[in-house]
Amino acid sequence: MADFYNINIGEIFPNSNAEIYSVHSDYPVKDAFELMIKKKILSLPVYDTKTRKYNKFIDMLDIVSFCINHFSQKELSELDLNFILESKEIFQKYKIGDICDLSGRNGYYPVESTAPLKIGIDLMTKWGVHRLPIIDSEGSLISILTQSRVVEYIQNHIQNINGLDKAIGQLKDFGTSSVISIKQDRMVIDAFKLMHENGISAVPVVNQIGVLVGNISVSDMKMVGYDGTLFSRMFLPIESFLEMKPKNQNIDIFGKVLCVLDSTTIEEIITKFYISKVHRLYKVDLEGRPSAVISQGDLLKYFA
Repeated sequence: MADFYNINIGEIFPNSNAEIYSVHSDYPVKDAFELMIKKKILSLPVYDTKTRKYNKFIDMLDIVSFCINHFSQKELSELDLNFILESKEIFQKYKIGDICDLSGRNGYYPVESTAPLKIGIDLMTKWGVHRLPIIDSEGSLISILTQSRVVEYIQNHIQNINGLDKAIGQLKDFGTSSVISIKQDRMVIDAFKLMHENGISAVPVVNQIGVLVGNISVSDMKMVGYDGTLFSRMFLPIESFLEMKPKNQNIDIFGKVLCVLDSTTIEEIITKFYISKVHRLYKVDLEGRPSAVISQGDLLKYFA
């Protein structure tokens, strides 16, 4: 356990040649959205062209907030060609620097690569951030440490870590018991409004009797098109939208990959995150109704 905690953050980067994708503060919002979609990432460091340094992140929840702020008053009946053209103009007109941290959750807290992993985990949980910018001794950005990368590292060294056989039902305050869910007959934009209003990155989708049937997250914003041309999809019923989403073969709701029970162990939680590549799991009762949300951040708190 000591070796696991004390390894330097710089030693768990994916590889020394990994490219850091970034954007400039004066780029249009469209460019950040497009890059996140193409590279299948949820966040980008932003280079401030005035201060000439990286000092912010932009992520998918900022894009959600941007869309809600600009389009939430549009009625479904107004979704015509003029609206589509207007949305394209707005995505091009506004600059990345204008919308950074609209979600209020993108703290930029740099950490040196020589710091122990334990420090990185502690800071992630203390500040409630999903990622940390990693800098060298001169203050230059050299990598991004994400919660997902830490979970992957834990999975790869799981045989060397003690205390992973505990069932989550035995742990106090593991996860968030206040579950904000949405029914599958609501519109997609309602799900994104919930995320925007509550500062969360996903909501579980339930049927009319409250059984978990799916999940909508900020990464699903890619379905509206990076230039807003498919924005009308935001007004589809969630049930239809879920059917349109590309299928992830590692995720099977009914196979319980996204679901956990009180009897699920910490080791099983780690493996589920690693296999599915998702950022949250749902604790359900025996009927499949969600009773708690377990995020990667909740898992890392166990190690903090």
